[in-house]
Amino acid sequence: MLKVKKTLSHLVFLLRYSWGISKRLFAASAISIVLDTVEPFVLLILPKFIIDELTGLKRWDIVLHYILLLIGVTALIRAVRLLFSVFINMSVNRADMLTGIHYSRFFLSMDYEKLEDGSIRDAQQKVSQNVRPNALIYEDLRGLLTSLFRLLGYSYLIFSLHPLVLLLVAAVVAANYVLSLRREKNQYEFQKNIASNTRKFDYLFHTMIDFRFAKEVRINRVSRWLSGKFEEVLSQYAGSYAGFQRRQWLYSAVASLIGFCQTVVMYGYAALQAVRGAISIGDFSVYLGAIFNFSGSFVDLFARLSHLLYLSKYAADYQSYTALARPAHLDKGVIRLPEKESRHEFEFRHVSFRYPHTEKLVLSDICLTIGTGEKLSIVGMNGAGKTTLIKLLCRLYEPTEGVILYNGTDISTIRHEDYTRLLSVVFQDFQLFSFSVAENVVLSGKKDPEKVLDALRKGGLEDKLSTLPHGVDTAVNKEFEEDGVEFSGGEGQKLVTARAYYKDAPVVILDEPTAALDPLSENEVYMRFHEIMQGKTAIFISHRLASTRFCDRIAVFADGRIIEYGTHDQLMASGGLYNEMFSKQAEYYKNKEASV
Repeated sequence: MLKVKKTLSHLVFLLRYSWGISKRLFAASAISIVLDTVEPFVLLILPKFIIDELTGLKRWDIVLHYILLLIGVTALIRAVRLLFSVFINMSVNRADMLTGIHYSRFFLSMDYEKLEDGSIRDAQQKVSQNVRPNALIYEDLRGLLTSLFRLLGYSYLIFSLHPLVLLLVAAVVAANYVLSLRREKNQYEFQKNIASNTRKFDYLFHTMIDFRFAKEVRINRVSRWLSGKFEEVLSQYAGSYAGFQRRQWLYSAVASLIGFCQTVVMYGYAALQAVRGAISIGDFSVYLGAIFNFSGSFVDLFARLSHLLYLSKYAADYQSYTALARPAHLDKGVIRLPEKESRHEFEFRHVSFRYPHTEKLVLSDICLTIGTGEKLSIVGMNGAGKTTLIKLLCRLYEPTEGVILYNGTDISTIRHEDYTRLLSVVFQDFQLFSFSVAENVVLSGKKDPEKVLDALRKGGLEDKLSTLPHGVDTAVNKEFEEDGVEFSGGEGQKLVTARAYYKDAPVVILDEPTAALDPLSENEVYMRFHEIMQGKTAIFISHRLASTRFCDRIAVFADGRIIEYGTHDQLMASGGLYNEMFSKQAEYYKNKEASV
């Protein structure tokens, strides 16, 4: 009983979910149910009168009357179907699109650390394929109700022939129901097992056709390597699929055998009754059609029902997935920040961190204070933990141990929207959207044309602007517009820097902001930063140490720890790692200048 209640609650949840996605889909399904139920009975019963008249009195005016009635009713049903076809098709397509948008929103809001969890992506793959309003409402629920209404009509017709015939057909259908349950279980297990393969398959397929990878593929001649990867995943998928199909074939073969035996018995009994004169030839055609249609409707009814039972399992999977996808900050006590805040102080208090499903600490016992208006440079070798520190500060991850404070408040308890409003961030692995230049600067904020131009000038793109065919309205890349413009790595870095200028947040974080720039452009960018960011709290990460000269403090990282901390002059005097790194880079640039 508890299991039944749980199943029903999951199905009610799916109905509410589908209603929230598209109410029009329910109306489209209702229209289809009426038309799909009425039409087969018209085509089954009206021909009986024509056949009986042709084998009886043969009154041609009566025959013509019945023929015209059959044509008229059939034409009316098809006209109604045609009339509503656009509405039905639009409702189905719209529901699919809205479902896709719904699932994409989970990825847009999900905690960043969960995006790197393969098991969560597998869960998303499974539910997005199986929990769809179209599948539930327009396919399963519509099919189930249509089969039920047909079944009631066919049952009445068959019962009038002989009650035992109805029992025999019901027994055959019960056997088919057991087989359909087996098929659904096989389908569910197959979906669960191939979710990971499907995710890899999709990634490789899109990588092979993605323009962004085109240069790497051709220059490094990796097409055969990628094809090999694709074939490897495809082979794993094919192995699972072959086993799945063999089991499905076995269940279908048994069902076909049962159906064949049923056909022989039913055909023989109805023919015997017609030969004896117990029923007319027209009745024979009706009963025979009713028997076969009854069997088909019964099989379809229980196939839909068994699928709905398994849909309840998918609903449970969906609810588990949405619980995992729910951003962690929504379940914490939320502290609102004032619109304007003059103090912007951060403190890392004994912060340690390891990435999910790993044992090694990437950061260990970090204690660091960044004062209001202070410029902090974070330097160190690759893998020292610099970028991870920024991810924690941006709340892309939560510390494993310790706490990060903003003006004395744990940042994990601050309303997420209020906190991110504080930050302008330029990541090393920045991304440009295939929209206009202006939209890439403004993103979701309110567009101020003058401010956009000012931000682009500050970012160093004034010369680039003069070459764009539509100015700031020129599309970036060619996915949407044929005359879109490709930005070089350095230009792209300047564009995302302009994005940070435009946001004008009180806290600026720059993770390798000049990695794609030459030394002269790098120096120019840092000089602009130095002028523009007066009064702002700023954090710089860079392998090249041009940023350190105008920063108030420098934190040197190694193996996830802060090993040196101080001003440029203090660290140079100490003769440690910073002194070594700075001196080697200075020597490199001197040698490079001498060789030019």
